[in-house]
Amino acid sequence: MSNLIDLQRNYLIDLLVNIQTNHNIKFLVIDEYAENIINFLFQNPKELLTYVTTVDRIDSPKRKGQHDVDVIYLLKPTKFNINCIDADFQSRPSKYRKAHIRFFPTFERYLINFFQSKRYIQERLSTMDEARIAFIPKEKQFFQTLDIDKPLQLFFNKNCTDLIEKNIQKTIKSLLNICIITGEYPIIRYSEPSEEQMTLTPPTKLAGKLAKEFQLVLDSYARDHEDFPPQSDRPRSIMIITDRTLDPFSPILHDFNYQAMVYDVIQDVDPRTDVYHYKAENELGEFEEKSSKLIDIQDPDWVELKYQHIVDANDYLSGKIKEMIAKNPLLVDRQNVKNTTDLLSVVAHLKDFDEERRRLILHRTLIDSCLTINKDRRLAELAEVEQNLAGFGMDMDGEKCKHIIDTLLEVLMTKEANITDKVRYIMAYALYRGGIIEDDFVKLLAFIGVEVEHEYFKHFMILFKNYELIGFKLMKDKPKDKPFKKVWFHDTIVKDPSIYTTSRYITASGNILSKVITNPLLLDELQFPYVKDKPIQLLDEEEKEMVGASATAYNSASLRNPRHKASWTRNNVSQKENIPRQRFFYYVLGGITYPEIKSAYDQSNFKNKDVFIGSDGIITPLAYMRSIEFLTKPREALNLKDDEKEVEKIPDFILGSESAISKPVSHVHLRSRNAPISKPQAPAMEASPEKKKKKHHKFTSFLRSKDK
Repeated sequence: MSNLIDLQRNYLIDLLVNIQTNHNIKFLVIDEYAENIINFLFQNPKELLTYVTTVDRIDSPKRKGQHDVDVIYLLKPTKFNINCIDADFQSRPSKYRKAHIRFFPTFERYLINFFQSKRYIQERLSTMDEARIAFIPKEKQFFQTLDIDKPLQLFFNKNCTDLIEKNIQKTIKSLLNICIITGEYPIIRYSEPSEEQMTLTPPTKLAGKLAKEFQLVLDSYARDHEDFPPQSDRPRSIMIITDRTLDPFSPILHDFNYQAMVYDVIQDVDPRTDVYHYKAENELGEFEEKSSKLIDIQDPDWVELKYQHIVDANDYLSGKIKEMIAKNPLLVDRQNVKNTTDLLSVVAHLKDFDEERRRLILHRTLIDSCLTINKDRRLAELAEVEQNLAGFGMDMDGEKCKHIIDTLLEVLMTKEANITDKVRYIMAYALYRGGIIEDDFVKLLAFIGVEVEHEYFKHFMILFKNYELIGFKLMKDKPKDKPFKKVWFHDTIVKDPSIYTTSRYITASGNILSKVITNPLLLDELQFPYVKDKPIQLLDEEEKEMVGASATAYNSASLRNPRHKASWTRNNVSQKENIPRQRFFYYVLGGITYPEIKSAYDQSNFKNKDVFIGSDGIITPLAYMRSIEFLTKPREALNLKDDEKEVEKIPDFILGSESAISKPVSHVHLRSRNAPISKPQAPAMEASPEKKKKKHHKFTSFLRSKDK
């Protein structure tokens, strides 16, 4: 199974290794943006020192240069970073000998102009290229597009329409990045909204826009790079691009797999940083404040546990703790171990296994917190009603539920369930009914104690009303209006005793992936059209005539690339054993849920394929509800990173104690028309015309590549 973390890490390592410097001594300078990426790629950032001599933050006062050593800048293109680079070469002696600049996407035109105005960078620029790292592999099979803030607002809030194109381009860079590191030239399909959805929510057309523009960029990259895609016997991959509106149920349902439950109900987990803050007993019997990152690269137990149902995760961890205790000869008072709390105390007092013990205590604490909240709020008991609603009104036995409104009212009367839980049940009911009128929402809110004068009433009514902005008219205008017409792409499990009643829901992503992997014909072409390169054996006779006689089962009409066999199924590729597994990519524009991420792993295991899933953000239920409420908020209330004023001024310490030989070109004030113009003093160590020409050629080549 391919691993996105390894693939992206190898790409970064190759990027650094391929930069040639004197005696192979390389100083690497990064910013916070690059550091965040590195933390997801390396268990210990010090591993980078295998490939470079030093690693420094560009804004660190401790950063020391060396005049005769080349520097590699791995940075996000910003005015601040460009000013810092220029300052490194203002003084004599300069902080470094030569500069090798690798900017992350996207180097916008105004930044290119700003960069070109910097005199000292141009003098010392040795090489410049784009680091095509546009996503973080947050998991082995899940990738998140970098630098997209509040994607639901960016793509579905009408006050942010001018930001759509900019962020679509970031997404294209992300998809190109994954194709480069996997060596795949995928067949691209996208979700096509119904007429009703398109009229109600125009942004539902964005998946098609993204797919078509990405196809053009991918084709251009293949034309410009003779080694892409590399030779392979692997069947050609398929990429499906969708948006958040495709599955309105997934973000509001309670999910009982460990990872999803943690991010749903545990307030001590920060979803922005994936850090869990908790208290744990130490060897002295004292409780200490602890924090741990819940990411794959740092925690193998998290990898093992996160996609298990909370009950199975609890049993698995208890077994692992008991095994550790049984194998440890240093235990005392083993007979006093009667429950999980005692087990945890015993593990805390072990005098060895520090790292393993830390992880066991972490997950024992976290799982116990999940189980306590589940019991206090009766989440598992009440989940049956939302599973039935999302399951098209069918119960576990596949029978149509009777008196479903009465069952819902019983759930809403439950004292243990909190208000937001009850609102989620109301939303699930409205989705099942195809929308309900405003008065019914008012009555249901009153039933759970949220009267008109309640502080949350207005917020919840805006939430219900705004649901139409993400593709579903939850609030009908009149009682006699027909239910909102929507094609459902999710599914439900019935008559399967091996499945928990709380886990019957199959996300749209899981259902769609299952179909396309099994047989592309199972995925309706009207709902999921091809951008191009439809497999030949799927064409009807008229389409085959249009393609032409030269097309074969191994040759796409629009992609005649001898380096890549465009093979569509395992059977028509080769009879060789150990054929590489076909790859599938699934991307959700506007945010993704943890159950949807899990669906990629499920389909990999069920179908023996490599399945990668991606998005521009991760959605947790409460954050999702709040985001929908904000879809009608004015731009200034959203606090978007895209609207933040760009920092340009650099700290004084970056300039150093040495004085610059002359002012940078970008800092020279415009002269008065009548003022005499003096010839600027030539800088020391002026480059020869031939060297200048080479540098100019390198830079203009880079800029041309940016304009494509």
